[in-house]
Amino acid sequence: MAKKRIDRDAGRNRRCLIVERDAWETGFAQEQLQIPLEAAEEFFGPGDARRPIRIRITGGGPNEYPCSVSQRYTQSGTRRINGLHLVGLLGPCFVCFQETDDHDIYDFWCQYDVAIVAARYGSQWRQARSSQHGRGRLVTIVHAPVPRPLERIEA
Repeated sequence: MAKKRIDRDAGRNRRCLIVERDAWETGFAQEQLQIPLEAAEEFFGPGDARRPIRIRITGGGPNEYPCSVSQRYTQSGTRRINGLHLVGLLGPCFVCFQETDDHDIYDFWCQYDVAIVAARYGSQWRQARSSQHGRGRLVTIVHAPVPRPLERIEA
């Protein structure tokens, strides 16, 4: 069982992975979220094998939801979040995974105001390679905490 935290934003060196979710995501019911390989390995660690994680949905109560980060897919240059069925319902947005003080547990939320998110982190974005579906998705890793919801371009 994970230890309890006193202050959700007390961690000093925590990070937040922000990744663009496209309308054409893959997997059964579009529940996979592809993450560009370099960012996925920087944030989640090496991708030699599937890694189980748990997420807490911001505003969704105290429940933790099991899912996993896939091994690396070399051909597409990605790793994927699998088993989180909620992702198939999101539509195009930015998805945030914020580290917590608990091992392999992440706070999770999405931001639909993509213009604000893109502007807020301007030059920090990395872009994945393009595919048959269009331009490569945007991804960044920033210092936590990230405001929820993100409504302003300035800090």
